[in-house]
Amino acid sequence: MESCERKIVIVEDEGIIAADLQGRLERAGYQVPGVAASGGEALQIIRTQAPDLVLMDIRLAGELDGIQVAEKVRSEFNIPVVFLTAYEDRETLQRASQTQAFGYIKKPIASASLQGSIEMAISKHRQERYLREQRNWLTASFSSMPDAVLVTDTSGRICYLNRMAEELTGCLVDNALGRSSGELLAFTYQDGSRVQDPVPVAMLEGKPVSLPNDIWLRGPGEVRRAIEGTAAPRVQDGHVQGVVVVFQDVTLRRFELEQSCQEKKHEALSRLADGISGQLQLELSTVAEESTRIIKSLPAACTWLPSVQTIESAAREAFAVTSQLRAFAHEREIEPGLVQVNEILKRLEAVWKGALPGLVLDLDADQRPVQADSRELTRAIDLIFQHAHHWMDAGCGAAIAASSAELEGLENWLRIRITYTSTGEDATAIERVFDPSWDGNWEGLPFVYGLIKRMGGLISARTEEGKVIFDIYLPSVKVAAAGLPLEHSDKPAILLVDANAEARRVLHTHFEQHGYNVLEACDCNDALLLAQSSEQPIRLVLANPDKEDQRRADLVGTLVNDKPGIHLRIFEGYQEQQHALESRNLTKWDLLEWANGVLGAAAWALAAN
Repeated sequence: MESCERKIVIVEDEGIIAADLQGRLERAGYQVPGVAASGGEALQIIRTQAPDLVLMDIRLAGELDGIQVAEKVRSEFNIPVVFLTAYEDRETLQRASQTQAFGYIKKPIASASLQGSIEMAISKHRQERYLREQRNWLTASFSSMPDAVLVTDTSGRICYLNRMAEELTGCLVDNALGRSSGELLAFTYQDGSRVQDPVPVAMLEGKPVSLPNDIWLRGPGEVRRAIEGTAAPRVQDGHVQGVVVVFQDVTLRRFELEQSCQEKKHEALSRLADGISGQLQLELSTVAEESTRIIKSLPAACTWLPSVQTIESAAREAFAVTSQLRAFAHEREIEPGLVQVNEILKRLEAVWKGALPGLVLDLDADQRPVQADSRELTRAIDLIFQHAHHWMDAGCGAAIAASSAELEGLENWLRIRITYTSTGEDATAIERVFDPSWDGNWEGLPFVYGLIKRMGGLISARTEEGKVIFDIYLPSVKVAAAGLPLEHSDKPAILLVDANAEARRVLHTHFEQHGYNVLEACDCNDALLLAQSSEQPIRLVLANPDKEDQRRADLVGTLVNDKPGIHLRIFEGYQEQQHALESRNLTKWDLLEWANGVLGAAAWALAAN
């Protein structure tokens, strides 16, 4: 033992016991830099001597008893305390346990237990301090990382999670500590099968290993996230101390990549279809016309007549196929406007509930309007229902739901999800579900894909645990009023246009508190659509549009010129030019003062009441 290096302070108000303890400790090789008979004296000695351990009598005379002194020692100096006590009543022991003492020695003190208790307490304190320093280091190193970080010990038990790992797994660090990594990291493949725990693999390899491709993590709220990452052994002094697993949510990136691949494939197929139809239509038309002319010129009894009629029929059928190809290659005209998706879904449910037994409809609770073509959106969803009706397993039912999008970056979009169970479609089939094929599938899902894209939306399809899922994403028009149709109000209506959602929130709250009915739009296009659809006249428009907003100029050309009575004010970052060399930042109070001045104090007071 290294007892000669240990410094022990004794706090004992009975002089004989204190002297006996000091003698025993010094004979065992410990240093005793001080002996205190009271709490105040003990704190002074500990402050100046910084001992390795304090032997503390629980019962001390004076203002502070041993338990109170021990609490101060723990909180102020972080020095381990071992209690000396002749009392074992429940209340005393309960108070003492709250100080996180490192042991108890019962009086009278046996020589055999004294040194063992001291060494165990010092060793335990050092280990706890090491673990605390390790955790502080981990926290300082990984807490601000954008990736999720999980650290385990050699047994695969979790000893650290950073904030991002808490968010992705849905488990707070205090609830995760001590659990196995395989329990918390419930990674799955696309088909729902479990991914083996990567921690033992990284320790066996002795080097970083990548997590498998195309894996998913189901987090809080049953949200499914695409994951990429690595697991690397944590080495200290040449020994593996555990594993660090670093992973990130790549759901949006994977979604964007899938959308990009589908878009390029569709564009290539469109060009191919246009080229084929352009080359063949003229020739097939000529064959059909010549065949018709020959048929008319031949007598009814001619033996060649059936053959020529067959040629004519084949040419016309081939001509019809090339016409389908051309229709697929050329975009169909759509008329975007403000659409309430809930109304479309309710109409479709009424039509399809007989053909799709058990059809479950879940409407958008926020009733967000979207920018779309109502007729074509109805047709697109109807075609997906037709596909589901053909492929779904009998008796399993289908579901359609509208809600906010879960994907980061699409929070302001509306998602329409259609789900059904199918054993006849695998992942490969769904991957090609939007591709045209020679079985005549031109007016089905390939057509749906083009429609949704031309509405400015996104569409995807995938399989997940035996289910087929179609997701349609449409940009929603941000309306601060409680749903559409917009109800008429006597309050003056003001329209806020800003891509910054937080800025809109601040202004929305401020103007609403001062008597205005507030509408919101994230860009100029949404603002124009909202102005056209609003049943309530908009009196004021405050716009801070993005510099790249292509419809910026239309705010004046359309809103002001076509709708008399609208007052428009456009800003560049909410700044006002005072003169050629100076500008000032505007506050929400400046904007409110302008609005009140434009409408007139009387009108505003009436609205506020």
